[in-house]
Amino acid sequence: MKRLLFLMAAVLSMAGIILAGIYVYYQNRAQELGFDNAASKEYGRHYVFVSSDSSKMMQDIFDDIYQACDSTGAYLEWCGKGTQRRYTAAECIDMAIAMGADGIILYPDGSSTLEASIKQAQDEGTPVVTILRDLSDSVRVSYVGVSNYQMGEQYGGWLLSLMNNGTSRVCLLQDSGDSENEIQLLFTQTVQAVRNGSSDDEKMELVTRSVDSTVDFDAEEVIRDILLDENRPDILICRNSVQTECAIQALVDYNLVGKVHVIGYYLTDTILAALRQDLIPVTMMIDTKALGQDCAQALDEYLDMERTSNYYNIRLDSITPVTMGRFAEADRPADKGEDAA
Repeated sequence: MKRLLFLMAAVLSMAGIILAGIYVYYQNRAQELGFDNAASKEYGRHYVFVSSDSSKMMQDIFDDIYQACDSTGAYLEWCGKGTQRRYTAAECIDMAIAMGADGIILYPDGSSTLEASIKQAQDEGTPVVTILRDLSDSVRVSYVGVSNYQMGEQYGGWLLSLMNNGTSRVCLLQDSGDSENEIQLLFTQTVQAVRNGSSDDEKMELVTRSVDSTVDFDAEEVIRDILLDENRPDILICRNSVQTECAIQALVDYNLVGKVHVIGYYLTDTILAALRQDLIPVTMMIDTKALGQDCAQALDEYLDMERTSNYYNIRLDSITPVTMGRFAEADRPADKGEDAA
């Protein structure tokens, strides 16, 4: 009898260990995929944020979209954030469809399969809104971002103020995720704005260089090579906060302050400090709060009425050492976003 009881106890103990192991496995698997079981608040809708860019700028954008969605009763998760593996945008769209997400907010990564993934999501009843980079040939329901016309006009205006008499060499950095059509439109509009405002003795040579800001040290190496080249540009235009911070560090490291003008993008602590010290003349700043509100509105409107605006234009501001006070990082609210899915 005692032997039987001992055997039963051993079996039950082994079963408990196996069940505990299964529980731990699935908990770890859920964490690997980024699911947040602690989010117990009831939400009417579930949206997924897709971006392989995890810079401070993108974190701020996510936080503002999160707040806007939360205010309308929607829960926003960042696909793959905080996991060791880096998921592609297409993979994240597949996961969002599989989990039955109500909508997707996408920062395109430049992969060739994205248009097909967006179509699959749309076919499954999951609308996609793109931000900052548009995929106008896809079936995305809306684009929220800055127009290339507006951006080219502002870049052109600053180039005119920074160019010297004679020929000024200008390098426009593009990210590896940018579409060629978008960059070509920006390039063309920037050149046109300079032509319209320059004098006969002011000329510009504008070239582009590609940087993969999602790969460690790529931006740093590319920008270093550009600035140390014997034909280094007189003006360097950055397209995101990572490029801008790398450019600022290179100016200091290679004693190029005042020799190369950097037109920055976004406002981080490092960029703010560079403005205070007159290391750079200007940085561009997008209205992330308006972007967040428009993303939430676009998805809510489409789900409620099956239609929404095709394009939401976001303002682009120029921040200089004189005007930086009202854009200081201290004025931003504390981060309240969620890492997930």
